[in-house]
Amino acid sequence: MTHQERVTRALTFQSPDRPPLEIHDVPHLYDAYGTLDPSTVTFVPGTEDFDALRVTYHWTFTDLGRNVDGERMRRDEWGCLHRVPADRATAYQIMEKPLSDPAAFANYDFPDPAVSDPFFARTARVLAEHYPDRFVCGYVDPGPLLVAFNLMGYEELLTRLYDDLDQVLAVMRGIVIYQKAIIDRWAAIGVPMVSLIDEFAGTDGLMFSPDLWRRHFAPLYEELFAHIRSRGMLAGCLFDGDITPILPDYLALKPDVVEIMQPNLVGIERWGEALRGKVAAKASVDMMSTLASGTPEACRAEARRLRETFHTPAGGFMGISLRWHRPEYPSANVHAVAEVFANYRAG
Repeated sequence: MTHQERVTRALTFQSPDRPPLEIHDVPHLYDAYGTLDPSTVTFVPGTEDFDALRVTYHWTFTDLGRNVDGERMRRDEWGCLHRVPADRATAYQIMEKPLSDPAAFANYDFPDPAVSDPFFARTARVLAEHYPDRFVCGYVDPGPLLVAFNLMGYEELLTRLYDDLDQVLAVMRGIVIYQKAIIDRWAAIGVPMVSLIDEFAGTDGLMFSPDLWRRHFAPLYEELFAHIRSRGMLAGCLFDGDITPILPDYLALKPDVVEIMQPNLVGIERWGEALRGKVAAKASVDMMSTLASGTPEACRAEARRLRETFHTPAGGFMGISLRWHRPEYPSANVHAVAEVFANYRAG
């Protein structure tokens, strides 16, 4: 069975020969939000025979040089000013938000998606040269709400949800139009799947009421999923944080694949009850707890739980090997997860 066949069968419940493996830190492609040279990226030991890879469109930057502290400054196509901190604990910080003042929206111009064309041309060349036989998942990250947070600021957007919901929804509409054009570009270079990454919740739950999400936000994601499928691709999604209150509503949107990077927030068993045998799961050992601060044995145990929870004889599970950058996770933990998922693939 080829890599692409294995992944497709796993994600569509057509009995793959073994659970596939996706890698996050892809040589020649992974740039950690534009802070890492992809040519310097190496494989996590044990993942070289991976089945699927992820590659992400984040932003197109204009380089503005360095500030007085020697930190890189750059502006994205939305007009947000980014700082790459000297502290390697984080990848970027938004310094200027073009729509932090509600009055600014009257004169705001949404970007032209053509700004992303060099990224897609370069990505197509790298995939053809290095990974022609692998399953590719293209990502739209940040998703609509995260872009809106960058444009307005967290506090400002959450306040505006109640003071001027119409403006928030107008901003979201402009972002969705742009991101549908990004999805078209993923389709044009031939990837079989596109995933959206967004954030409605933190570790303590939703940032706003479930009813508001259902009425005003869920239809936007339903529209994006439909657009992905209309281009002949599988539709995946990762919603960060504890989304327990909207989990049934999320699944009612019928994503083809649910991505889980913080399984301990909702709970592995609860995720299993919701997905096992019905919706495919791509899952990593929890990137905010176990992978970050647990022991290698705890990482091995959680990787086994993920496979046992989601994998069925018909498929339905793909493990994710994750090293990250700024900061990197403890190498012993990263290697432990890769070892478990590699062993499952060996039979």
